[in-house]
Amino acid sequence: MTPTADPAQARWNDYWTRYAAEYDEHQLCRLAHPEERETWSRVWTEVLPTGTSTILDAGTGSGNMALLLAGSGHTVTGIDLATGMLEQAHTKCADHPDPPTFLVGDAVDPPFAPGSFDAIISRYLLWTLRDASTALARWFELLCPGGVLVAVDAPWFRGEGALPRGTERQDHFASAYDAEAFERLTFGRAGTEQIIAEWEAAGFVDVRADPLTEVLELDRANGVAPGHSPQLQQRFSARRPD
Repeated sequence: MTPTADPAQARWNDYWTRYAAEYDEHQLCRLAHPEERETWSRVWTEVLPTGTSTILDAGTGSGNMALLLAGSGHTVTGIDLATGMLEQAHTKCADHPDPPTFLVGDAVDPPFAPGSFDAIISRYLLWTLRDASTALARWFELLCPGGVLVAVDAPWFRGEGALPRGTERQDHFASAYDAEAFERLTFGRAGTEQIIAEWEAAGFVDVRADPLTEVLELDRANGVAPGHSPQLQQRFSARRPD
């Protein structure tokens, strides 16, 4: 079954496409603050390989992190299954000196040859991976020896409680990500220890989680997306053995 034919994945793609413009508007407002851009640049560069790299941004969304890294000289490819998100990403390429390549692609099974990348990054993707073990295995293959995997996420959905409803967007989200959906999301409600264990089981080494306290401070100062509250995010990083 292709990812777009998977009923659950199709619902998730529809949700993120429907709210892509709203999502990106908030992201761009945040990145308009110089301290936001500086902080997110450090989040990645502190753990990426030295020098310029070939980078896959898995689940790139509206492409802002891919664009940020491309602006630093990296060769970046961003993939996503939500076409609305990719439309937002493409609109920002015209004025970029060396824009990323944005493609429709499945983060669980990216359409590239083994050893294609020096690094794979993701932001806010782990929790919505429908098949985390397959994704980790494929990412391992796609990295060259010594390549780096970096992901930023947070425990957005701690506990087993019902998701909030009330607004049109909240209702759509709760419908797309129902209880059955979360049963398929290995990292949907996972803690830091489980994520580290899954990465190690996939063969990655030097696996660590760094709390992003500076990002939390910025969230408190500059605000978070509607319906969200500031939460301490973690930067997970690891390496494919040489």
